Amino acid sequence: MKKLIFLILIILVVGCTKKNNLVKNSQDFGCENVIKASNYVDNNPIKISLYQKENGKYQRKKEFISSFPSLKDIGIFSIILSSNEEEIGSIKDLYKKYSTDKNFSNYKIGYYLKVNLKDDRFVEETILNPKYFTNYLFSDYLYIWLYDDINNSGWYSHIEENDYNLNTVMSSIKLMATEKGSLEIENVMLTVFTYDEDDFDNNGYYQGNSKFTTLIKR
Repeated sequence: MKKLIFLILIILVVGCTKKNNLVKNSQDFGCENVIKASNYVDNNPIKISLYQKENGKYQRKKEFISSFPSLKDIGIFSIILSSNEEEIGSIKDLYKKYSTDKNFSNYKIGYYLKVNLKDDRFVEETILNPKYFTNYLFSDYLYIWLYDDINNSGWYSHIEENDYNLNTVMSSIKLMATEKGSLEIENVMLTVFTYDEDDFDNNGYYQGNSKFTTLIKR
């Protein structure tokens, strides 16, 4: 487990806050003087990557090309606790294989989504559960669906807010552009990460090393 050995809160600028689903200009991103936790130690040993199934195998995806078609699937991205370029087997079996190696029960899976628009604005969100997306709409530009492939068998649907509990594993995510998004999205940065309670800075951003990003671009 990671520890916050010593916490120093320094507030130098009033009013520098992050708001969920706020469309921002790229030059406005972040804040020079933020509240920071010092001496953060990340001992998380978990490897993690985003994969897509191709020809019966899971291929690790650092980049993915899409035309962002209106109201059609961009793709489904599966999470495997691995950094191998290729994996073979079911998501459930692979999860069982890798989660027992590094005491994964201490950690959860989260996502960070950043939708960059053609006019240099963007929308961002850290996703730790499905509560933000009961209508599946991630801003005006993107729909998302989250799935638990680990605790289900046969046919199953996406995770609803009232289905989510401590045992839920958000093991895959599906993206779809809205009509507006199909015209205005430049690219999407999809990051998956594993976390426990001290892995976020005081602005709510993930600060650990157990993460992987796929760039979805035109």
